Amino acid sequence: MKGTMIRLALVLAMLVAGAASLFASPVGSIAGTAKDGSGAVISGVKLTLVSTATNARTTVSTDVNGEFQFLQLAPATYSLTAELSGFKSASVSAVLVQVDQVTHVDLTLEVGSVTESVQVSAVSPLLENDKSTLSSVIDTRTIGNMPLNARQYLDLALLTPGALPSQPGQQGGGFNVAGARSQSNLFLLDGISNVDTQINSALGNFRITDAVQEFAVQTSVPTAEFGRGQGAQVSIVTKSGTNQFHGSVFEYLRNSDFDAADFFTNKLGGVKNTLHRNQYGASFGGPILRDRTFFFASWEGFRQVNPTVSSTRVPTAAERAQVTDPISKALLQFWPNSNSSRPGSTINFISNVGASTFDNTGLIKIDHNFSEKDHLTGRWAEYQGTAVTAGVLPALGGTSNTPVSRSGVLTETHTFTPTLLNEFRFGFSRNQTFLTVTDSGFDASTVFRGADGKPLPGVVAASQNLLDSGLPTIMVSGGFAMLGTANNYPQGRITNTYELFDNMSWIAPFGASRHSFRWGVHVRREEARRFLDGNFRGTFNFQNWNDFAAGMVNTSGFRTGSTLAYWKRYPFDIYWQDTYKAKDNLTLNYGIRYEYQSAIYQTRKDATNFLPGVGPVLLGTNQVLNIDPTKTGPSALYYSQAPFQLSSSGVNPDRNNIAPVVGVAYTPRVARAIFGNNDTVIRAGFRVGYDEVFNNIPANMGLNPPYSLITNQTAGVTQPGKFPWATGFDQNVPLVSNYGRQAPGTPTSGLVSFSASDPNLRSAYIYQYNFGIQRRLGADFAVEADYQGSTGHKLLLNIDLNEPYVTVGDPTKRGNQAPNQQFFPYPLFAGLNMGKDIANSHYNGLVLTGKYQGRHGIFLQAWYTFGKSLDNSSSWSVPSGQPGGVADARNLRLEYGPSNFDIRQRAVFTYVIDVPAGPGHRAFGWDNPIGKQVFGGWQISGITTVQSGSPFTPYNRSADFSGFNQFYDRPDVVGTGPLSQDNGNPDAAFDPGYFSKTPPTGRVGTSGRDQYYGPGLVNFDFTAAKNFPLVTERLRLQFRADFFNIFNHTNFSNPVADQSNANFGKITASVGSAVATTVGTTAGLVGGGPRVIQFSMRLQF
Repeated sequence: MKGTMIRLALVLAMLVAGAASLFASPVGSIAGTAKDGSGAVISGVKLTLVSTATNARTTVSTDVNGEFQFLQLAPATYSLTAELSGFKSASVSAVLVQVDQVTHVDLTLEVGSVTESVQVSAVSPLLENDKSTLSSVIDTRTIGNMPLNARQYLDLALLTPGALPSQPGQQGGGFNVAGARSQSNLFLLDGISNVDTQINSALGNFRITDAVQEFAVQTSVPTAEFGRGQGAQVSIVTKSGTNQFHGSVFEYLRNSDFDAADFFTNKLGGVKNTLHRNQYGASFGGPILRDRTFFFASWEGFRQVNPTVSSTRVPTAAERAQVTDPISKALLQFWPNSNSSRPGSTINFISNVGASTFDNTGLIKIDHNFSEKDHLTGRWAEYQGTAVTAGVLPALGGTSNTPVSRSGVLTETHTFTPTLLNEFRFGFSRNQTFLTVTDSGFDASTVFRGADGKPLPGVVAASQNLLDSGLPTIMVSGGFAMLGTANNYPQGRITNTYELFDNMSWIAPFGASRHSFRWGVHVRREEARRFLDGNFRGTFNFQNWNDFAAGMVNTSGFRTGSTLAYWKRYPFDIYWQDTYKAKDNLTLNYGIRYEYQSAIYQTRKDATNFLPGVGPVLLGTNQVLNIDPTKTGPSALYYSQAPFQLSSSGVNPDRNNIAPVVGVAYTPRVARAIFGNNDTVIRAGFRVGYDEVFNNIPANMGLNPPYSLITNQTAGVTQPGKFPWATGFDQNVPLVSNYGRQAPGTPTSGLVSFSASDPNLRSAYIYQYNFGIQRRLGADFAVEADYQGSTGHKLLLNIDLNEPYVTVGDPTKRGNQAPNQQFFPYPLFAGLNMGKDIANSHYNGLVLTGKYQGRHGIFLQAWYTFGKSLDNSSSWSVPSGQPGGVADARNLRLEYGPSNFDIRQRAVFTYVIDVPAGPGHRAFGWDNPIGKQVFGGWQISGITTVQSGSPFTPYNRSADFSGFNQFYDRPDVVGTGPLSQDNGNPDAAFDPGYFSKTPPTGRVGTSGRDQYYGPGLVNFDFTAAKNFPLVTERLRLQFRADFFNIFNHTNFSNPVADQSNANFGKITASVGSAVATTVGTTAGLVGGGPRVIQFSMRLQF
């Protein structure tokens, strides 16, 4: 079937010779009507469009309706000339074309000689007469002047009307629109994928802000040309060379000496973050052959050393004195002594966690015009970086990341006729990530020794495996700092995406109307190599300090075997759409697309899926994996033949993703006192959109037994319910439960875990709809009011298939320990997380926007959104048994509530203003060196953000009270009325007494998911720049200062929501410090921290 679908895709590609699917072309268009002085339309008018940058020419003629269109135009500024015998020629200069926008230019020709010329003023593109899509475009001037910390261009997405920042830590693109998950956003770079296909997040590594021409975001009801994502469609277009040489040389400097200290650093008497950052680079573009061949190149280096302030809990002298176990005693050396105290708090250690980031990004782009009918573009971008972050504690536990990203595209555009165009594109992208622990090489066998002085069996010695060596992950409940590194290290992957597609556009006049068709097919190959050696060193959990002091473990886990996996997939999509100009003031947009979501195929067939009612089934061999309870370790595994044939991928492909879209744009010509003279657009739209199944979910089947084996040991409910270190390290244990047979104090056994995918996993889909009114008030100002709504179905969700059956009131079936294994649906196994398509969402919101695009160097935009997003899961990456995860997998109704990104209100104001002072202005307009150098050339810009708080969920991670094996149970609400909150008082953010002291036994608490909201955010980012002209007006030197959170307003994070933490109900941190500390971090997406200042100098020409 796979081969058949591939052959079908290729045949369709040859038949239609056109495609763009989601990877829509990064182009715009011009449309208009030619009329005479009486208002009658004129056919046969010759229109010539010329690029002011490259002199590239395109010619069309008006049809019988007097209408014309220029298609597939690169974002740039053009001049337009209209000629017809018997009429004066008309010229329009400075016609701006933007990505995915239609610029309207209507012409009125005067009777006279064609040799006579009439200059027509360019029309502002503020009004979008033909579109039902809600979108926003940020041009190169705004991009270059916005205060962007770390100059990360993806931060521009949050300037888009209606965009909301995601919760920190949620994987994805970093922002949400119209109720869609951040993983549902689509990112395009020059028309090809800029997505990490493993987790559907943006490849934010590229530092190419100086190379970005335009940044466009569609937020609701895109045309059929776009798909494979329910959220925002983000398109980034890079600059091209022109007939004039142009470029820049720059350096941006950050130093903590200029920055304010964090609120809690001051409060606890800590040390301010130390930061030294240098960002420097250059760009250069121009002609190779005038009017024919052009180049543009850029390079940027990033160097940052940034220890960050961290506060945590370490054992006190009294707690250290309690330790009697020799191994626990040996581990005390890795916890430093306390260096701080805070009344009523257990936080007693503050440190600067060392972090450094070094990376380089290069880009080159070539454009060549073979003729007026053929244009070729090639672009290559590459990023290489290294980021090292120390552990919270000074000893061991740091991490290192060495990513590499590459992206290349080759595009050829051919014009058959002025109304028939074809575009062919080939794209390639690669993302390579390698994360390791900095204590790799530390020999844990020197610490974990038995009474005989020999290393405990199962300890990974450095001499055995250098990559996976190091201190195990050791966690003690009660807020103590973790020893070792998170148990998902080390890991790495290389993902490649190859794309072949083509775009066909045809303008076809039918009768008294005009149709603009686009259609095509797009084929791609996605492949990856991955390893995930997390937990090879082992993980140990202690319920409290007393247990650790005695060396009595509550749970432990180890991974053995191989996690190396190779996978690939072959999705394709086809679409057709029509923009139907029913009348000159009424446009209908409709179309349909089909997406084939190919299954993921393990190249080496070393993967296992878990099927309810059957068990683990090996892909390829179709064998069922069984466990012999009389044997121990890997030798306990044996196989039998499955009674049916499972797909070789383990997941059946999704073949019915048909997505219609329809929209309307109408310019009313009645009640002109209200709607103006062609100054109002009323638009509405509806579409069905699909997400792709994340490659990460099916690919995780390659981490399952027998290829990779995790054995978990959990203490039973018998007293004392704990086991010693030596038992925890023993990996040669029974793989089935021996509950009821073990002696008191021994574990229930090493139980096998699985990551599974529903074999019939379907693509999530959304119904998206909008209605809006846009009104132009004068030539340069427009306001807009839009309703946006969506309903999502079959959203991806990780649930625990092995949730135990619980009987309320029976202490033998649950309690404050892990449930007895005999009450699990699959008692031979431990964790059985399965990706299923069972979540839903609903969103309604209003977006109000005002935009001023002035003629005197002034740009202003303000927008406000009020909305409500509800779902029963906000992210696929939060499994059961984690904060925010599903509390009861058999009752998802308990999860329905606000999305974790449900920020009800948000307002953003952006501006770029050339200060009207100096020569040519009334203020200080002296045409002399003082007027020029002192008062002239000033520019200010900024971003002001005000938003309400994000939701949080109280929980208790100290034990499994509900019996559902979650260990993140929610308490009951015992207070009356609403929760008493004071988000301005960090020591009493909310009343802990509003909730029961511990969660209820045998059921889920009544406090609900995401029902409570933390503090809001107020942030002012401001830029002041001074431009000095040098030898010529084209060559200028700019000095600039960026102030992030200029008023140093403290924005608190959400309060501590863990009841087992002594700081429950208190706020112990402020919002992110607006510092990118890891490779690819988009700093501004979590901005609002203490004030920081960035200085820069730029030479521009």
